[in-house]
Amino acid sequence: METHQQSLLKAAYRQIVREIEELAESATEVPRSKLVEQALGRDDELCDQFRRRFEQGKSAGKFPLLSGYLAGLPDEENEEFFRTGWLQMITSPPRPPQEPWDYSPYNGNQDFYREELYDGVACAVTDLRSFAQEWLKELERVGYYGVSGPSRLPLKQRVDSSAITRPAAASYGDAYPVFFENSRQVLWLQLDGKRPVGREYREVRVSDEPLRTDKAILAALTALEGRPIDIGRLRKALPELKLPLERSMWDQWGEALKDLPDLFGEPGEFKDRFKQRAKQLEESNVPGGLQSHQVLDYVLLLLRHYRPEFDDLPHQEKLELIVQVCARVNEFLEALRRFESFLEYGIPGRPRKSAAKDADRDVKAAVLRDVDGLTYREIGEELGVPPPEDIDYMGDHPTVRQMVKRGQRLLKRALGKEGWQSHIGTMKAEAMRRHTLSQVERDAEDTAELLGIPYEEALQRAQEEQARIEERRKSKNRPEDD
Repeated sequence: METHQQSLLKAAYRQIVREIEELAESATEVPRSKLVEQALGRDDELCDQFRRRFEQGKSAGKFPLLSGYLAGLPDEENEEFFRTGWLQMITSPPRPPQEPWDYSPYNGNQDFYREELYDGVACAVTDLRSFAQEWLKELERVGYYGVSGPSRLPLKQRVDSSAITRPAAASYGDAYPVFFENSRQVLWLQLDGKRPVGREYREVRVSDEPLRTDKAILAALTALEGRPIDIGRLRKALPELKLPLERSMWDQWGEALKDLPDLFGEPGEFKDRFKQRAKQLEESNVPGGLQSHQVLDYVLLLLRHYRPEFDDLPHQEKLELIVQVCARVNEFLEALRRFESFLEYGIPGRPRKSAAKDADRDVKAAVLRDVDGLTYREIGEELGVPPPEDIDYMGDHPTVRQMVKRGQRLLKRALGKEGWQSHIGTMKAEAMRRHTLSQVERDAEDTAELLGIPYEEALQRAQEEQARIEERRKSKNRPEDD
């Protein structure tokens, strides 16, 4: 949003003032107090002397920042600088521009700047990141309303777009809420609209448009907090919750995990135990349906904000509201993903298809082939790719073979042929190192990576857990009469 000269002024304002002071001292031998009196008295000789000394110094390569600053000023402002502006900068320098409305053409008028921003200034912007930063600052200044005030009613955008910086419609002043029978919707009646052509009174208008800033903040929050949710599994999980719905979904998730079978018994490979727990989650309604419990807590936060009476609603109605909001979160995230994907690689008139899913599977197939040395048939079993009907006597798996080739091409394209070969060696060496570790040591490494804690602390935890497993195994196998 800033011009080059404005950025220069903001970044080096103090240095510019120092250059002006140096220039003034070299141009005159008058004390500063007398200098002020002479300049404010429009002493043309003094000002001309200041200008001449500046031009001489500029030709000799002096005053670089001041020269850059003046080069960005219009002719009339440049002339005014050499009349009295330079002295004002010495005696009472204005605050260097800090906010976007400090710059021309706004010159400190925040309302003017905000009206321009809301009307649309993309035509004057060349850097999307700085443009986004300006809007983020505005959203921070405005904040989020949603529902506000003692009435807890949703605020709406004013109909008159020229009044964008005025307070939003509320149940006071010139705006009145309109309620409908058997509906939660609230409209706002505004009595101070524009004057129609040929009439001298102000129009009465009805607004149902949410605040633009509220929509933007809600969209940002949902994009950041949202995750795709399996609605079918959620429907099965919610009626089986053991704790009151007033408790967080994090608490509900922890309570549901207690119902899963213990993994204790003979110590096994971490990979096997992990697969067993994943299978339990997949087969259990509540733990499986609450795997996105972070999103569910965000949904509850939204519902309690927009519907202060939420916790007093019938239980089934609350559950259905949660499901319906989650379904709309899914729709929003999918629409946002499609929009961003089209901007990145969409082609007009052609179906948009992301390569990420197929590419990820192809890379996994290449890794299983090059690093683990699996056959195509084994890779197919690992990735869940159905084998062809003739695999028993042909021994080939064409689908997996093509997957491996595509994955290898992709890896070599990204890393280079030698780079991929080098990384194969790195992965094999890491696998060999891990195989030399005990199960407890491997579990400790996994825990340290997962929780971001020192390995020594994770190792102590793993050893204590192993000791508990051994004690439970012994207790389970001990005869009752011992």
